[in-house]
Amino acid sequence: MTDKEKYKRTFAVLHASEFDLEENAMNKRKGIRISKKVITVCAAAAIAAAMSAAAYAADIGNIQRKVQVWRNGDQTDAVLDIQQSENSTEYTLKYTDENGEEHEIEGGGVAYDRFGGERPLTEEEIMENIDEDVNVEYRDDGTVWAYYKGCKMDITDKFDEDGYCYVQLKDGDDVMYLTVEPNRNYCVSSEKFITSDD
Repeated sequence: MTDKEKYKRTFAVLHASEFDLEENAMNKRKGIRISKKVITVCAAAAIAAAMSAAAYAADIGNIQRKVQVWRNGDQTDAVLDIQQSENSTEYTLKYTDENGEEHEIEGGGVAYDRFGGERPLTEEEIMENIDEDVNVEYRDDGTVWAYYKGCKMDITDKFDEDGYCYVQLKDGDDVMYLTVEPNRNYCVSSEKFITSDD
């Protein structure tokens, strides 16, 4: 028996079922129309999801929250915006003072592990840095003020004959050693006064 005969014998058993070819063609067209609608809806949902993911990705690592910080000796409401990348952390602190003036402070950096490797600062480290912030203000009336947490100190009369000022700023048990230089720069330590010899 040849292949042709085997083919005929195999398919001779099959019979076409009786149905209306026109009705079947219409059902196929309707199915295509429904499928196009489903595809359109799915495509729109996918685009919306992709746009949301892109917006989230553009804001990834961004932490923004309302915090209370010490500014000029008073607790102040502020908005802390932290931008973290895999290499470093940057932040912006925005607040309004008692006179209604808006202020913006920027900072950031990295921390080092015990092996000398760099890593981004954590939110806790940034808040600790902001809380430990010491500020020196030269006012229009000629006075000089130093601020640390709840401590406000007029240091105008504390400058020596060389133009340096060494003061301890205390807030409860917390003490900061402030050195103000004649060029208005200042340095702070929690351990001792910093001098030009250090």
